[in-house]
Amino acid sequence: MKIIKTREELLKLLDDKDLIIDDDLTIEFSTAREDVRNVRCNNLFMLKGVERYDLSICGNFTGRNFNGGDFNGRDFTGRNFTGGDFTGKDISYYAFFCCYRKIIKSGKITARYLKASKPIELGKD
Repeated sequence: MKIIKTREELLKLLDDKDLIIDDDLTIEFSTAREDVRNVRCNNLFMLKGVERYDLSICGNFTGRNFNGGDFNGRDFTGRNFTGGDFTGKDISYYAFFCCYRKIIKSGKITARYLKASKPIELGKD
C-alpha cells in the first residue's frame, strides 16, 4: 500500500501528470484537477480514518475499487465504486456502484458483469 500524505509527495510520483502505481493507493487529501491527468492503480482510497477526500483529475481512472469523497474525471473503469458525487463521461464497473449523493455524467454507466447490481444513488433528488 502506497500512502500519499501531501501534494508534494504526489507531484514527485507523477510521470507527465500520470500516476501509475501497481499497488493499492491511499491519498490523504483532495487532489487538484490541474495536477493529475490519469490515475492507474489497484485500489484507491481517498480517505484518512472517517474523513473522505475528493479525486479530481482531468483524464481517466483505471483501477479495481474506488473509495472516497467526490470523484471528478473523464472515464472511470473499475470493479466497485463507493463515493459522494461521481462526475464523468463514461463509467464502467464490474459489480457494485454506490453513490452517496449523485451521479453526474454526460456519457453512460455500464455494468460489465451480468449479475452486477444497478447503480445506487442515495442522495438522488
